[in-house]
Amino acid sequence: MDDELNSLESELRGLRPASVSRALSDRVSGALAAAPMRGANATVHWFWAGALPAAAAVVAVLLQLAPAKRGDSRSSTAVVASDVQLKPFAAENLLVSARDEGLVTLDDGTTARRERLRFVDTIVWKNPRTNASLTWTVPREEVRVVPVVFQ
Repeated sequence: MDDELNSLESELRGLRPASVSRALSDRVSGALAAAPMRGANATVHWFWAGALPAAAAVVAVLLQLAPAKRGDSRSSTAVVASDVQLKPFAAENLLVSARDEGLVTLDDGTTARRERLRFVDTIVWKNPRTNASLTWTVPREEVRVVPVVFQ
């Protein structure tokens, strides 16, 4: 078992992410420049922004680790991809800490209260056919700016 884990760790150390293309970088920059600014009370939920790339990375790693059948590499990858059927099974968001950072003045001169929340998100994927499971845990920090109304 230790030999399998050691070989998995060495293989994972050798993996490197693909670089971002210049066209994608330009599209994202243009979209961010054209996006309207949100109000002070808008809450940004970054959960899916991190979960979807992580899920894609997990599938890519599973495809690399799955035993490929003999023959053409393109056809064996397709066969392995059809065998991997992980489905989301459970999700949990655990609040670790919440801190009130006091009053702040926004650019438009209004007063707001800033709060910093720290979470640990855990997602479990399972393969119903083989009962194999994969657990992904990631820390997340959320900063909220809540307008203060003095009456």
